[in-house]
Amino acid sequence: MIPKLIKLGVQTILKIICENIIIKNIQIINKNDKFNGTIDEIYIKAEKIIFNKINISKINFRIRNVDLKSALNNKKFSIDNCNAVMHIKLTKDNINKTLFNKKWKRLKTSIESFVSMNFQSIEINNQSICFISSDTLTNKNIDYNLQYNQNSISLVNNINKEKLSILNDKNIIVNKLLFCENHIELELSSEIMFN
Repeated sequence: MIPKLIKLGVQTILKIICENIIIKNIQIINKNDKFNGTIDEIYIKAEKIIFNKINISKINFRIRNVDLKSALNNKKFSIDNCNAVMHIKLTKDNINKTLFNKKWKRLKTSIESFVSMNFQSIEINNQSICFISSDTLTNKNIDYNLQYNQNSISLVNNINKEKLSILNDKNIIVNKLLFCENHIELELSSEIMFN
């Protein structure tokens, strides 16, 4: 009974914080199969997510050490100090929809300034990102790559190696970034708090 209520609560929270989400699976895992206020792991698999105007094709979450005891004892619902690992798949369509959303106009403008052109879309080819110019007369084809370190992701010009930071957040750790045939995969980890 308790795991079903927790699943329902997780579904409700996700549907509130996401503009769109298709939840494929939620698993509640406790080592001793007994609920004592702490959940060892919550595994969430979802598709077609829009969160904060960011479009995501697929995401797999693994949240560990969820302490509901303090949340249940308080009148306010809050969960602190959960560790989350997220595996994210971004297609070119996801990236285009995000960059062309007015909420991310500033990022798009920064990228256009960095690549020295207005672009109408991006393509993912040969382990690189290619910006498709809005100007049909421009035939400037410079591929860009993505580099990451612990808390940031940068867009890198493949020729002169100049960089533009596109993510810099001390609360997010970038564990992995891979170019696949037609998408980008990310593994991020973070501490999560719900208030």
